[in-house]
Amino acid sequence: MQRYFTSEKLNLNERYEMENEDTHHMINVMRFRVDDMFEMVDGKKAGYLCKIIGVDGRKITYMTEGELESDTEPPVEITVVCPLLKGEKFEWMIQKSTELGASAFIIYEADRSIVKLDTKKREKRLARFQKVIREASEQSRRLTIPDIRFEGKLHALDFNDYDSVIIAFEGFAGQEAKSFSNLESIHAGGRIAFIFGPEGGLTEQEIEADASFVPLSLGPRILRAETAPLYFLAAVSSMVE
Repeated sequence: MQRYFTSEKLNLNERYEMENEDTHHMINVMRFRVDDMFEMVDGKKAGYLCKIIGVDGRKITYMTEGELESDTEPPVEITVVCPLLKGEKFEWMIQKSTELGASAFIIYEADRSIVKLDTKKREKRLARFQKVIREASEQSRRLTIPDIRFEGKLHALDFNDYDSVIIAFEGFAGQEAKSFSNLESIHAGGRIAFIFGPEGGLTEQEIEADASFVPLSLGPRILRAETAPLYFLAAVSSMVE
């Protein structure tokens, strides 16, 4: 069943109206009509089963008819700290990472980043990224839409709010001492930041930017930049869910 998000607080057995980009999708893509059902998640992360009771142009009126009990959010909050990647790789990465349960994305300026954007281009690209994440959240039945924002250099980021800051680097590949089995910091209820580098890799200065960074090997093989966070998210999911 199709899922959508609203910022307002919903209540059971009440009617609501909506007229936005989602209603265009509902009417013209999904071909929803009166009596069709869909799911809506409100601003308090509560999910509702809804019935369409009216369609007028681009406006939809619906009734909340039931509460959704399932919690699809992972028990660990993982912020993916990532550089921009070439071509469509970045959008693909944030889409799949959202499906795998990422809580947020921080885009940092890597020393070896190939893609660099000015302020105007950042704003335009950010709007596109938010759309990709929102659609991935709907598709994967998330209860939240991960946040995404641009920041500066890695050494300037503030990681004080995280229980652990994990950094993956191809130079760690195959090192048993840096394997997942040694990551005691990963546990239900934890907040983790996961850092990976661009296509050209991380510099030594970035790896040593913060003494609290926990080095991690993502197995014996060298992964592409866009694959690294997916490997990490899937591995953590298998450990805690």
